Amino acid sequence: MTDLSTTSKNELNMPLVGFGTYQLSTEEAQFSVAEALKAGYRQIDSAEGYNNEKGTGNAIKNSGISREEIFLTTKLFPGNTQWGVQEKTYESTIATLKNQLKELQVDYVDLYLIHAPLATLRLEQWKALIELKKQGLTKHIGVSNYNEEAINEILDAGLEKPELNQIEFHPLCAQSDLTQYLKENGIARTAYSSLAPLSTWRTAEGQGGEVLADKKEDAQATLKEIANQLNVSEAKLLLRWGLQNGYSVLTRSSKPERIKANIDLFDFSIPDNQMQQLNQLNQNQAFAWAANGLNPMESAPDLK
Repeated sequence: MTDLSTTSKNELNMPLVGFGTYQLSTEEAQFSVAEALKAGYRQIDSAEGYNNEKGTGNAIKNSGISREEIFLTTKLFPGNTQWGVQEKTYESTIATLKNQLKELQVDYVDLYLIHAPLATLRLEQWKALIELKKQGLTKHIGVSNYNEEAINEILDAGLEKPELNQIEFHPLCAQSDLTQYLKENGIARTAYSSLAPLSTWRTAEGQGGEVLADKKEDAQATLKEIANQLNVSEAKLLLRWGLQNGYSVLTRSSKPERIKANIDLFDFSIPDNQMQQLNQLNQNQAFAWAANGLNPMESAPDLK
């Protein structure tokens, strides 16, 4: 378990609580990131595939907060021939981040990730990330939705290891073996979709939160009971669970009151016995990409 009494940042100097921008329009991203920065968030998480980086950049630019104070993450969409999306080459990976920097209106990002191992050109893309780091266009490089095999492919090629892996992580999808592997290999961890177990997760039309909803029902009673015992919201309980498991966590909302509430995760802790209750809910069930009929952790083509 991570000691959160002395630090609110991980080994990359990344704030442990970040604000995500998935499924926000450009306008919503601008408003919500502005509210998040006002509320004290200093980690912002974006992606090429979110199609809203202009809004995120506007919010950062207009915030009055110095660039050095904000830890900005974005991601490369690698391409996927099954979706009819051309795979990024070494050259187009370099060009993509340069274009994203223009959209975000910054000179560099703090962390650049390959969004998922969806392409056959994974190693070529990774070599491009190494070059982007050398050029100072990103301070750190990592991956997202990579399992052990996909990371070992990088290590077996003798290339610089990813500094961080961003994965779906919550009590129903604890990915225990992968978590242990990342710890043993000194790879930092960020959790996304921490709130997936809740009935209120992704409820807007087209967001896909209703997919696999039946698999959450039994867990929801336990979450509610423990949250009531600790006198916190179920959202804060889930985010805190991620922190206590050694992950940085991302929260996302377009409602200012929720944005403010979800950053306050350091004024309580979950006792060991209740952590155990939450740990026992694990089904290794991924929800985040289920509406796409895909588990990105198992999607790397040609990788055995």
